[in-house]
Amino acid sequence: MIYKSTKKPSPAPAALTPISGADLPAWVYAKAEPMAHAAEPQAPADATDDLLTRTEVARYLRVSDRTVSRLVRKGQLPASRIGRTVRIRQSDLLDMLAGKPSNYVGLGDCRE
Repeated sequence: MIYKSTKKPSPAPAALTPISGADLPAWVYAKAEPMAHAAEPQAPADATDDLLTRTEVARYLRVSDRTVSRLVRKGQLPASRIGRTVRIRQSDLLDMLAGKPSNYVGLGDCRE
């Protein structure tokens, strides 16, 4: 027996629907620290660094998943493959946005 959904599709495209706070990590909404704290020693990157999915990065940058995949393939955005998924460090994303150089070579022609 085939059951049809009684729920009608939303007339608004997905890009126009608001993103709830549950969809994005908490650091997206965190306020920037004052510059006075920048001189203090920081914890190692592994201790506080979150791994983000391509979708989370795309929502943060407000671009498509394909754009994030292209940035990873070209080596502009450092990423790691864990099994069949691609993960991007929060610090690498912020470094890319700040324009800091990276010696990362990318995932190459790997399928994402």
